[in-house]
Amino acid sequence: MSLKDKVHKNGFVPLETARSKGPLGAQKPARLRTGFTLIEMLVVVAIIGILSATVLVALGPSRDKAKDARIISGIQQARAIGEAMYNPSTGSPYAGFTTNQTYPDVAAIRDDIASQGGELVIILNVAKTQYGIYSKLASLPIKYFCVDSIGNVKTVENEAKLPTQNSPICKD
Repeated sequence: MSLKDKVHKNGFVPLETARSKGPLGAQKPARLRTGFTLIEMLVVVAIIGILSATVLVALGPSRDKAKDARIISGIQQARAIGEAMYNPSTGSPYAGFTTNQTYPDVAAIRDDIASQGGELVIILNVAKTQYGIYSKLASLPIKYFCVDSIGNVKTVENEAKLPTQNSPICKD
C-alpha cells in the first residue's frame, strides 16, 4: 500500500493503519491510529504556562494604576462632600468635615481607600476655614495625591509638600 493510499480524506496521514478480522472471518475496515503523543501534549502545556505567566506579569502595573484611580476618585468624592458641607454663616465653615465615624459617607470613602492601600487624611486648620485632603498612592515610587479647599489638585512626591494643620494647602 503506497503512502498515497493511506492519506485520509482531509489530508491527514495516519501513524498506523490496522486491519482485523470480524467474527466470521470477514475483514473489518481499517482502523486509523490518530492522536497526539505525550511529548506534543507536554510542549503545548508548557507554551500555555509561559504565555499565562507573561500575561500575569504584564498586568501588575495595570493593577496598581487601577488602585490609584480608585484612591483618586475617593479623594475627589471626599472633596465634594467637604464642599457640600461648607457653611459660610458660621465662623468655621468646614467644622463638620472630618474622617470620623459620625459622617458615614466619609467613613465609607476612608475604608475604600484603605482597601486599595492608601489612607485618607483630612487636615483642617485651627479655625476650620481651610482643608487639605491627601492619600498615598499604590504605585511606586511613593507619591501622594492631594486636593485642598482653594482648588489645588496635585500629585506630590515629597511629604514636606503635604498639608499640615498650620497650612492645609497642597504646596508646590
